Amino acid sequence: ALLVGLSAAKGLALGTGKPLIGVNHLEGHVFANFLSDPDLKPPFLALVVSGGHTSLLVVEDYNTFRLLGQTRDDAAGEAFDKIARFMGLPYPGGPEIEKLALSGKAEAIDFPRPLLPNSYDFSFSGLKSAVINYLHAQAQRGLEVKREDVAASFQEAIVDVLVTKCKEALIATGLKKVVLAG
Repeated sequence: ALLVGLSAAKGLALGTGKPLIGVNHLEGHVFANFLSDPDLKPPFLALVVSGGHTSLLVVEDYNTFRLLGQTRDDAAGEAFDKIARFMGLPYPGGPEIEKLALSGKAEAIDFPRPLLPNSYDFSFSGLKSAVINYLHAQAQRGLEVKREDVAASFQEAIVDVLVTKCKEALIATGLKKVVLAG
């Protein structure tokens, strides 16, 4: 999809004589916040949560970003997609897990919170493995799995990590605003 879009953009630029300006993918996610909130001004903290990226950035100025932390393995969105696929849910996984989680209990299963101490980096592969191991163990024991509770508990674990990291970063940087992007 990206190659097709890039080729179309190059063709349009060439055909119209207009310049083609490249935009960093993650910065594009952050800049979308300026469209929905024209009064937004740096500095602020940005949490970028997209399919393949989970990043925590300090937006110091309109074109000045400082990376605090990023995905070390599975990003949050990637973990949602993989767990959804494992549970037989359609792609993309995030909205499907969220729908299922609405009728589940987030406290039903105590999945781990991968916080990576002394770091703003994210790692969701262990959480993904814990959910898969839980589902396998329940199946091997012949126990019924309440999929809604699995979805709610999994979603709660990811959100808990994202919120915890944002709170820590706000305290450390002294910033007062957080934007969500992705």
